[in-house]
Amino acid sequence: MRILFTTYSGLGKGGAEVSMKLLAEGLRKRGHDVYIASSGDYENGIRFKEFKGIPFYSYHNRYLIREFSKIVKGKKIELIHSQDRLTSIAAIRTAKKFNIPIVVNFRDYWFACPRSSCLAPDLTEYEKCSYSIILRKFPVKRWLWDMNKWRYIKSRWKELNNADLKIANGSVIKRRLEKCGINNIKIIPVLRDFSEEKGNGKLIKDKYNLRKVVITFIGSLDYHKGIMNMLKIMPDIMDSKNISFLIVGDGPLLNKIKSMNHQGIVLTGRIDKKEMKDIYGASDIILLPSVWQEPLSGILLEAAAYNKVVVSSNTGGTPDILPEKYMLDPLDLKAWKIKIIELVNDEKLREKLGTEWGRMAKEKYNVDAIAKLFEMEYYNVRDNRI
Repeated sequence: MRILFTTYSGLGKGGAEVSMKLLAEGLRKRGHDVYIASSGDYENGIRFKEFKGIPFYSYHNRYLIREFSKIVKGKKIELIHSQDRLTSIAAIRTAKKFNIPIVVNFRDYWFACPRSSCLAPDLTEYEKCSYSIILRKFPVKRWLWDMNKWRYIKSRWKELNNADLKIANGSVIKRRLEKCGINNIKIIPVLRDFSEEKGNGKLIKDKYNLRKVVITFIGSLDYHKGIMNMLKIMPDIMDSKNISFLIVGDGPLLNKIKSMNHQGIVLTGRIDKKEMKDIYGASDIILLPSVWQEPLSGILLEAAAYNKVVVSSNTGGTPDILPEKYMLDPLDLKAWKIKIIELVNDEKLREKLGTEWGRMAKEKYNVDAIAKLFEMEYYNVRDNRI
C-alpha cells in the first residue's frame, strides 16, 4: 500500500514524532511505501514550509491541501494517515477530495483543549475545555488566542468524526474524544524500538558521584508530574547513604528543588538523548509519579527496553499497558514509600520485576507488532470502501 503520513514537526519536537518515525519504519519492513509530509526532515520525507508565529487556520489548511494533493497525485497515494493537530483537517479534506481513506491519530488532548492537556495553569483538570474555563483559569494575555483556538477546534469535531479511522493510543484519550462527539475510536498503543544499544551506567555513576542504589525520575520538573510528592518522602528513604535520587529533566521547579540541597539528590538538568541510555543503565528503579491524566508516558517503554522496574501512578494511559502491581495511587505517599523501600532492599526483586516488565513490553509493543496492528486496520478501512 502507498501511504502518506502527515505531521507538522520534525524529530526532536516530542515523542509523537518518534512514534510516527518508528511506525513508518515498521510498515516499510512489511512491504508498504510510506512517505512523510512535514516541515522537518524524515526518510522518504517531502517538506512543506513551516509557518512562523501564529498560523491562520484557513490559509494554513488551504496551503497544506495543495501540498498534500501534489503528493497524492505524484506518489499515487492510497491512504493518508494524519499524525497531529496541525495537519489533521487538511489531511481529511485532501483524502475526501481524492476519495481515499483517511486515518487520524490522537496522542494527546488537542481536540479537547487549546493547551492540548485538559490541564489548567492552576493544575485543575477538565474533560474538555470551555470559554468559561479559559476566562477563569487561563492567563489574561492568552484569552483571545486560546478562545480563537477553542472556537476553531470545536468547529472541526464533525470533520474529525467523519474520518474513516480514528486511532487513540489509550482509553483516557478515547473517553475524551467521545465527550467531544468523536466516536468509533480504535485503541492502538504506543511502540518503541527495543533493539537500541544498552547504556554504560558506570559513566553516569562516576559523572554524578552516585551511590549504590539509584532511584530515578525522568521528566518535566512541574507539579503535575508529581516530583514534589516524591521529594516529600525521599529524605526518609535516603537515610541510608547507599541511595541516590537522580532527577533528570528541566522545568519551572528546577530552582526550588536545587534549594532543598538534600544530600543524595542529584539534578542533571536536560540530558541529550544520546546520553539517556547511560541514565537508564545507571538506574535501579524508575519513578513515574504523575498526578494528572497523562495520555501515556514513553518512559514506561524506555524503562522496559533496559529491563528496569517501574513504579508508576495509576493515572491516565498508564493502566492500559502497565500491570497493576507496578502502579500506585499518586497521592498515597505512604504506599509509595513502602514500595520504594521494598525495592531498595531487595535487589533480586528489582531484577525480577524489571525483567518481567521488559519481556512483556518487548512482546506487545515492539515496532513490528504495532505496525502489524496498523496494517490490519488500514486494510479493513480500504476494503470497507470498495
